Amino acid sequence: MFDVCVIGQIVKDYNYLKGKKYPPKISAGGTAYYSTYTYYNFGLKTAVVTSLSKNDKYLLSKQFENIKIINNNNAASTEFRNFYKLGDKNYRKQEVTYNNRPVKDKIPKAKIYHFGPLVPNDINYTLYKKIKKRKGLKILDVQGLTRNIKNQIITNQRNPSIKKIFKGFDILKCDNRELSLIKNYSKKERVINYLFDLGISEIIVTKGFFGSTIYSKEKDRTAIPSFIPEKVVDTTGCGDTYAAIYAFARYKQYSIYHAGLLASAGSGIKTEKTGFLTKSFTKIKLRVNSICQI
Repeated sequence: MFDVCVIGQIVKDYNYLKGKKYPPKISAGGTAYYSTYTYYNFGLKTAVVTSLSKNDKYLLSKQFENIKIINNNNAASTEFRNFYKLGDKNYRKQEVTYNNRPVKDKIPKAKIYHFGPLVPNDINYTLYKKIKKRKGLKILDVQGLTRNIKNQIITNQRNPSIKKIFKGFDILKCDNRELSLIKNYSKKERVINYLFDLGISEIIVTKGFFGSTIYSKEKDRTAIPSFIPEKVVDTTGCGDTYAAIYAFARYKQYSIYHAGLLASAGSGIKTEKTGFLTKSFTKIKLRVNSICQI
């Protein structure tokens, strides 16, 4: 039994932090990278079910030696090229080379299950189906389910099978664009109610440096402010970090509002350096305590 199991592809990221003219920062990436390390960093016994080339395992930090990695046999690596603009904190353009080797291994038992699809079909559908019968907190990051790949460029799309995937999850995380692609409704509230009807309890809608909103049956709508970082170095993986902190905090029985504040503060701290979040949960609480004692 693990405390948490993350399901998704650890990818090879080429992050162009200053635009195409400058050499990229090459690193591991994806929800399965940033979320996995966040949980481990908070002291949880952590596993990740993924698909990463053995030749690219050098990209993983030494700390991953203490994380159970369940990897596809003969896996190749999916590669992302992330292009950012100086002075525009919310801009990102992406290109991808998909490995065509979906995550498909057995999922060990855990108390938290965190699914992070990045592109269509990169996680075998049977894993979504099997997890519905498991006990534990289940969180899903929508992003890969609302994407398509055309000539290596990521485009937006509606996924007709998305309804079947959503059933069984407790928490859903998306941004405004992804939310609009879930269902063809003109009003956001109708999409939210549609998700509630599918059994989802909490819906996180992130808005980058403009904060986030959490919709829930328990509290209706909760606005979460952003925490301004001391400096912005790399925003890659911020949403993944946010989702992991939020799930961890809810697992530890923090309120929706306090969990959102902790997630917002932690993802803000993550932008201050390249790579995954290394600050402790205690340090994140100190940042939150500057505006709200928890």
